[in-house]
Amino acid sequence: MSRQFLKNLAAGFKGLLPDPGDQPAIVFEGDSPFHHIIIRDEGHHRTMYFSGPEGEEAETSIDLGDPGRSVFEYPGLMLTALALAPGQHILLLGLGGGFLPGLFARFLPERELTVVEVDPLVAELAGTYFGFTPGPNVRLVLADGRDFLSGQAPATFDQIWLDAFSGDYVPTGLSGLTFLELCRDRLAPGGLLAQNFHQSRPAAFQNQLKTTEAAFGPFLALRGRRCGNAVVLARRPKEPGERPAWKPAELMAAMKKFGPRLGPFDLTTEIRKAKTFRIDPEARVIP
Repeated sequence: MSRQFLKNLAAGFKGLLPDPGDQPAIVFEGDSPFHHIIIRDEGHHRTMYFSGPEGEEAETSIDLGDPGRSVFEYPGLMLTALALAPGQHILLLGLGGGFLPGLFARFLPERELTVVEVDPLVAELAGTYFGFTPGPNVRLVLADGRDFLSGQAPATFDQIWLDAFSGDYVPTGLSGLTFLELCRDRLAPGGLLAQNFHQSRPAAFQNQLKTTEAAFGPFLALRGRRCGNAVVLARRPKEPGERPAWKPAELMAAMKKFGPRLGPFDLTTEIRKAKTFRIDPEARVIP
């Protein structure tokens, strides 16, 4: 997603911008084997929703007047992973509208990003309605994320990012101790796992924290200030028995060394959202 592409995209949307007072307009509604999907223009935002028994959950959103601006907060939290560990070969599970891959195309051309999306319709809609297109350093694979990861060799990726939701929570196939151990095995020593969670289900969220600790040991949690998201970072040790260090001074030093900004994001601000989540004693490890 080049700068010129974003300018063209914004110019194309400009004449279609709804008045902020207009009623929301559905621009797409349909079913895939995985989701009932609605794309709605609301003011200057275009948002993709997955609709289910518990209602609609926003999965991705762009500003029609400025597609390069992040509407959601969590992408900035995810990007801190780049400063905290090597990140040449990165796997992203879950495409959404393609905002995160677009950042790699624009600002991180030296990084190789593989995006795995299970739903072909989501991939089609990301291109048609959100401007996503694969590029020289961004590869899209249509596959089940767990199956894809199982087929890779050990230590293939420097980082694995989990940004897949089925409604308001992570699909069961992309959670649990067995899956996290698979992620750990596919990470190079010192590599990071970044998981985007939502705290709308407190018990499930606590179980995810407990399971992450069981698979990786100490983790770093970044809590959104404008949303219910929390990004949990866990590191595969470089050496057996090594315990990850998440000291505030070391985190800030890593941010400054990497560079305080990445596109529209101030990473020094994002890392200050680190929070110690106390794991509920009643939480359980998900198998």
